[in-house]
Amino acid sequence: MLERFLDSEIDFRGRDFELIPFGAGRRICPGLPLAIRTVPVMLGSLINSFDWKLGGEIAPKDLDMEEKFGITLQKEKPLYAFPLNLS
Repeated sequence: MLERFLDSEIDFRGRDFELIPFGAGRRICPGLPLAIRTVPVMLGSLINSFDWKLGGEIAPKDLDMEEKFGITLQKEKPLYAFPLNLS
């Protein structure tokens, strides 16, 4: 049951055996360390390389930031952002 992980203070990079369903030891995903280092750099690069516009007629103050729990954490209402060329 995945709900057992919701209020947990476990560091997924450590040796906490409660996270074995997600892979641990020799069977952990070999790309995890690369992803942890690369994703923030790629996201920062995207944010810095473009101006961004929200999709639809939504104002930034009206964004719905509620989350929907499942196998992965998702936004209740998806965020649509469109990259624009830098001026």
